[in-house]
Amino acid sequence: MQFPSFRRSSAALVLAAWGAAAQPYGGAMRPEVPAGHRMVQFRSYPGPELRAELQSRGVRVLAYVPPSGLLVSSDGAWEARGLELLWASAVEASAKVSGEFAGEPAGAYLAMFHRDVAPLLARRLAEEAGLQVLENPDLLPGHLLLAGSRERMRSLAGRDEVWHVVPPSADLLARRRVYGCPGPISEAGPVADYVLEGTQWPADPSGAVVLTYWFDNVTGKLSESVVRAAVNKAFQEWAQYANVTIAEGQQAGASRAIDILFATGAHGDAYPFTSASILAHTFYPVPDNPEPLAGDIHFNDVEAWDAASGIDLYSVALHEAGHALGLAHSSDPNAVMYAYYHVASGLTADDIAGIQALYGKPAAAQPPTPAPPVPAPPTQPPAEPGGGGDSVPPSLAIVSPGSTMVSAYSSSITVSGTASDNVGVVTVTWSTSSGSSGVASGTTSWSAIVPLLIGNTTVTMRAYDAAGNYGWRSLTVVRVD
Repeated sequence: MQFPSFRRSSAALVLAAWGAAAQPYGGAMRPEVPAGHRMVQFRSYPGPELRAELQSRGVRVLAYVPPSGLLVSSDGAWEARGLELLWASAVEASAKVSGEFAGEPAGAYLAMFHRDVAPLLARRLAEEAGLQVLENPDLLPGHLLLAGSRERMRSLAGRDEVWHVVPPSADLLARRRVYGCPGPISEAGPVADYVLEGTQWPADPSGAVVLTYWFDNVTGKLSESVVRAAVNKAFQEWAQYANVTIAEGQQAGASRAIDILFATGAHGDAYPFTSASILAHTFYPVPDNPEPLAGDIHFNDVEAWDAASGIDLYSVALHEAGHALGLAHSSDPNAVMYAYYHVASGLTADDIAGIQALYGKPAAAQPPTPAPPVPAPPTQPPAEPGGGGDSVPPSLAIVSPGSTMVSAYSSSITVSGTASDNVGVVTVTWSTSSGSSGVASGTTSWSAIVPLLIGNTTVTMRAYDAAGNYGWRSLTVVRVD
């Protein structure tokens, strides 16, 4: 029996003792499943008839867990007889907390509540756990951006209403405009995030996975050549790291074909674009969706699609292509498959590990394309030359705190580090996103006491030379009340 586990999680899914026993559910010993949120696994795919039977027994189906599971909830215990149910289990708190937190200081968290948890209840539970809610209007339904101690976060994770806790991205913390992805879609409904088990396209009789894609239409916001190039680049980025071949096809609705559609509002499926905040949606591969819908990608044509800036078509297509190939979301905020889109130049190691888990490595796998996290500061800040012939900016490093995202409980934080230059560093300054600024003590070895407001503050340090060139680094500090 194969149990799903959380992708990139700190622990595999831990089954309660009564749920992990070999005896199937529905027998005399275990005729009922307790109330609350449960992951359940059946002997085979939970099709429409089984889901309708669950509903008649007072069970709400929240998400599909490949290949034969569901995430469900109920207000009371429900009868398990006659369902060929193998096991059912609540998810332990330790399995809900992303492994991406390992080694990181306590600070900010992105808490994801189950789909049937009311927003006001989610907020109340977070506040009762002693966590501060950081307001962000761009969050997906059921998501809360929180700040507080690791102990308080773990206390919240122990609540039945919480599905998962992952690190927030730099964009979320800085309150930059972000767009969330609601996740891939299956015939059984939304696919549960953060589970390792994905769905891959089956190989053909020769053992190869060969797919095509087809444009039903293209957006009028960009030239057709730009649209085709962006989508093709996205597919080829995935194909270069996995044992799968993807090429533009010759007809719509073909078997093993991914149809690309730009649409607005209702457009023929059960998921109309009702908001400009939803950029796209994608259907999982077969067998979780029937042909010809399997793998199809629909872009919201209300958006102001752009190339390399704004709502970057390539970055969104790269993310959605991952769903079309069978990947769910990653808890790594730098990954392409993180639940919130960001401008990307290529896949990360996390994305590559995910796609290779489904399809294996290509004959000659290439290392991931080096790319600094976006929108984190560049490895070498650009120079702004002053007078004279010197145009080389100083190099600056923040030594303490040792992370680019930290939490604090006091009204100030001490930031220290080093700076160097080919001619000499003349001054090191600091500034904050709240408008404060000052000069650090020292130059080659410097320190500064920076005031903090409640909430998150971006602190930027700059080292200047005599010609006016400067290098910089920044960090985000979440001050908890």
